[in-house]
Amino acid sequence: MTEKTKFEFTNKELVALMLKAQNIHEGNWALSANLAFSAMNIGQLPNGSDASPAGVVAVVGLAIERVSEQLPFSVNAAEANPKPQPKKSSPKK
Repeated sequence: MTEKTKFEFTNKELVALMLKAQNIHEGNWALSANLAFSAMNIGQLPNGSDASPAGVVAVVGLAIERVSEQLPFSVNAAEANPKPQPKKSSPKK
């Protein structure tokens, strides 16, 4: 059997994982990204004679943000990461 070397997650799966990591059990949450923008010249020819101005967007971080209502792209923390139920104590003999 081959070793799996790539795992993919949907945006909602990422939000659910982040809710669990932060121990969040309530509210509606959506994924957001921190972006950095830059400009540069890019081209294909080794001498650079075809270089053109271009925009570059880098993803520098991901975050979850609480939203006031359930949206098509948000995750309900109570469903994705329910609070653990307290253990019932067994009757003493």
